[in-house]
Amino acid sequence: MSINKSYVLAGALVATSSIVMPMAETSQVEAATQTVTVTSRVNFRKGPSMNYSIMRKLYKGYKLTYLGKNGNWIKVKYDGTTGYVYKDYVSGYSSSSDNKGITRYVNASVGLNVRKGPSTSYSKLGKLSYGKSVKVLSTSNGWSKISYNGRTAYVKSTYLQAKKPSSTSSKNDSDTNVSKSASALISYAKKFLGKPYVWGAQGPNSFDCSGFTYYVFKNKAGITLPRNSAVQSKYGTYVSRSNIKAGDLLFFDTNGSNNGAVSHVGLYIGNGQMIHASYSQRKIVTVSINNSYYQNAFVNARRVL
Repeated sequence: MSINKSYVLAGALVATSSIVMPMAETSQVEAATQTVTVTSRVNFRKGPSMNYSIMRKLYKGYKLTYLGKNGNWIKVKYDGTTGYVYKDYVSGYSSSSDNKGITRYVNASVGLNVRKGPSTSYSKLGKLSYGKSVKVLSTSNGWSKISYNGRTAYVKSTYLQAKKPSSTSSKNDSDTNVSKSASALISYAKKFLGKPYVWGAQGPNSFDCSGFTYYVFKNKAGITLPRNSAVQSKYGTYVSRSNIKAGDLLFFDTNGSNNGAVSHVGLYIGNGQMIHASYSQRKIVTVSINNSYYQNAFVNARRVL
């Protein structure tokens, strides 16, 4: 019985096409960035060490999006998932890829919050100190996308500059830049050092935080501020943290959530210090605004003078 050769050939082609071979997957995103190639079967892990669990195995020839290097481990993305592979099992990466982005420097004198997303509604990942260099990957709508501790994060673009600051403190923190009106206001405020903190009091023998600023501005500068700290935080002109000057009002969220709500106010007196009615110390004191507590609690600053 004869066999139709064309039928046999067609069947062979069908059989061959049904075999699924491991193939490199290249997305449009990968095409626009650097890719690395798997040279031998390798474990795709959740983190950069043997202690992290294996998500899957990757095979020779697979193409991965290169995201960076962590010691002997290469951070990559494959099929929408980010993970790590050992460096000896991939090729095509370059250390220069770790330096992609534009270098910028933090110009916020009290530090710059790093957030998970491009909005103050996102939670904080940490804080960058004044003068710290960062790699800016992109900028949009006033927020800069940066690389932070091996992950993508965001900071406000207004607190970054192209040149490294000359010192560890903002030039505006110097007493030499204090105006005459601010100097007179600060000298007057210091006369109340040691006066007791009493909730709801607005002087002259006791104060709460907003009562203190209310009393000082009214009696020395002739300016009547709103009585409540949250409302005071909307009075006057907004000032970035990198541009605060002596005589500015500083506002904080001392309730811990730092969701933008204001619960405390102090008067900035220069050189990283403020004078305020302290609830914890129960009196009028001066304190550094550069300690971790006030850095994390800072909400905004306003200029009234």
